[in-house]
Amino acid sequence: MAQEVEFGKGAAGKIRSFWVGFGLTILTLGIYYYCWYYFVNDELKDVGIAGEDQNLAQSSPPLSVLAVLLGGWLIVPPLLSTYNYGQRIRRAQRLGGIERHEQINPTLAFLLVFPGALLLVPYILHFWYVTKHQNMAVRAAGGLHPSGEVGTTPFAA
Repeated sequence: MAQEVEFGKGAAGKIRSFWVGFGLTILTLGIYYYCWYYFVNDELKDVGIAGEDQNLAQSSPPLSVLAVLLGGWLIVPPLLSTYNYGQRIRRAQRLGGIERHEQINPTLAFLLVFPGALLLVPYILHFWYVTKHQNMAVRAAGGLHPSGEVGTTPFAA
């Protein structure tokens, strides 16, 4: 079960396990991935609201999922959504005070999907990489150290 982290203004996020998400994606033949993608984008939106970052707060999780799900027919929308997801993680990490050298590299996350999706291993690494950095952002937003230790961040109560 995922650990829930509250980060102000009634918002909460979850520290997600890569293995659980990966396993559920395989078990549901990929359907869980779209649910996961919605949940993580919604959490980043909540981080933006709590941190008063208008750009992050105005992101649209349903549109992100739609771009990945239906936009696949056009090729470009899922790629843009994936890159922008990495950018949103980076914004959330900056809001949480995570040092620059520990932040996600959106370009690397993107390259693990494209052309990585053509090869299974890079795609799995992408899922691990973004889960790791999403968890760091959620921990920081909840006033925890990115590694899970108690720390002080701009969101600490």
